[in-house]
Amino acid sequence: MCDMFTKYELATIYEALDDLHPGTRAQFEGGVEVAVSDLSEKVLRLINEGDDVSNGD
Repeated sequence: MCDMFTKYELATIYEALDDLHPGTRAQFEGGVEVAVSDLSEKVLRLINEGDDVSNGD
């Protein structure tokens, strides 16, 4: 799982992204632009990867 965030923090980020319109785009340093729907999918994947790792033990 992502070592930068706890599962709770990732869930909080996912819920906040869910409140935004999926077509909204965010722009980051260097001009990188990403759709909210893409960010939501990536955060959800990180949450689920944590489940996969803990279930493998």
